[in-house]
Amino acid sequence: MPPQEEEEEEEGKEEKEDKQEKKEQDEEKVPAPKRRRKTKANRIAEAMEKDEEEREPKGVVYLGHIPHGFCEPEMKTYFSQFGEVTRFRLSRSKKTGGSKGYGFIEFRQESVAKIVAQTMNKYLISDKSLVCEFLPKEKCHPKMFKSWRVVREDKRIERRDKERENQNDRPTVEVNGQVVPQLTEKQARRQFSSKRKLKDRLKLLDIDYDINEVLSGAEEAEAEAQELEPQEPEPEESQGKKRPKKKRRSAKAA
Repeated sequence: MPPQEEEEEEEGKEEKEDKQEKKEQDEEKVPAPKRRRKTKANRIAEAMEKDEEEREPKGVVYLGHIPHGFCEPEMKTYFSQFGEVTRFRLSRSKKTGGSKGYGFIEFRQESVAKIVAQTMNKYLISDKSLVCEFLPKEKCHPKMFKSWRVVREDKRIERRDKERENQNDRPTVEVNGQVVPQLTEKQARRQFSSKRKLKDRLKLLDIDYDINEVLSGAEEAEAEAQELEPQEPEPEESQGKKRPKKKRRSAKAA
């Protein structure tokens, strides 16, 4: 080989070696990326990030010519048949709170929102032709659903009834499909005594009416109730003498 070619090959080798040295130096200078600790919070965050990347973006539909009475609950129940509804808002007047006739509804999947816009556009609801238009992400205002909130059901009455049932220790009995509190011993004695008085009055009035069947177990029930009823202890006589009553002063004659 001629000497010129040998020199060129040596120069090429030196250049390659210099480039490799620079790469190694650069790799040493750049710090390695920090790995997340495998904690529960980090694992959940990574899983949520993966789900967001894989998940289809949400879609928003504009609703116009909304009829009177078609409010937020009706919107959610009606459009839930197409797919999951994440957020919705009906535009209302600040003074009166009445509907302005248009609103926005957001679906979990963008494809569902497009289907709703195609199928429900010019759909007749309560003598009004509904306007449905799919809104891309560029046209959606960031504060579009600012005043949106979930209207929860009022369960205070049910909660109050349950608390009453739990606090009431009195046993209950079902009569004609209704739950009625069971009679106490005192109430049963009163009923039996009133029936006995009624029987005596009927005898005085010479009215033939047999209520023995009703009062058959009256005496037995009263006897059992007296046995169950605790006897009150007699008050002990006071050992000390009773104080004499003070005499009232007579009014002086004028």
